[in-house]
Amino acid sequence: MVNVGIISRGLGGLKEYVYRGLQQLPIVLASTSLIYTIATGSVAHMNIFVGMTFVIPFVTWILQTIIEFVSNRLLPGSILLKRSGGDTCDLIPPLTPPDRKDYERFFSSVATKEKKYEGFIPSFWLMELAFFIGYAVSNGVDSLLAPQEQGSSDVNYEKRNTHAMIVVFTTSLFALIVLSMRFVFMGPCEGTGPWGYVISILCAIGAGGIGYGMYTFSKYCGARCSDLFGILSQILPQSSTTPHPIVCKEG
Repeated sequence: MVNVGIISRGLGGLKEYVYRGLQQLPIVLASTSLIYTIATGSVAHMNIFVGMTFVIPFVTWILQTIIEFVSNRLLPGSILLKRSGGDTCDLIPPLTPPDRKDYERFFSSVATKEKKYEGFIPSFWLMELAFFIGYAVSNGVDSLLAPQEQGSSDVNYEKRNTHAMIVVFTTSLFALIVLSMRFVFMGPCEGTGPWGYVISILCAIGAGGIGYGMYTFSKYCGARCSDLFGILSQILPQSSTTPHPIVCKEG
């Protein structure tokens, strides 16, 4: 007979794994893009890394500063524009975590409840994920709408369209699942109520717009250089994919 305690500990470990994976998702996406940038010289992945590491954190900091100023001046003492902080919400845990006896996850301890709303919307997590989604969806939609190049294969053109539709669908589904989990299980990290959520979502839409803008800007380097998923490489003309003879010289 299976021990109930073992099952409980296993489910608890799985829950912890899922929560921590969700919490650190922007860091995983940015670091993976850095690896691809170094390994392949991909302009698209470099844009993702630069955007998620420098551009979006700076924009988020500006928004938080403005919202904090507005909250302190117009809504003193209100938590309308605040969000929860702490180890559960922060992308990077504090260097000096609280004592074990005063620390329990998901805002359950007295010490954590007293400083439950210690930050201002929007969160770095939401803004960075929205930026990634905006870039990825822009890539898929733009690749889907790109005209067929002269001399390219009709089969490859259809494959390109199918690939682009799969990218748009899977990215949208990924965004829906991840954002739903975030707002359902870690909702206080994004606001204190409906109005906080609405403002956070509006800011996230802006971050997605920045992702679209960076994708558009990167196209000046060439469409294929900004292609994150390699979709456009499937519509090269036949002459670009035919191997050329190699001539070896003596001496």
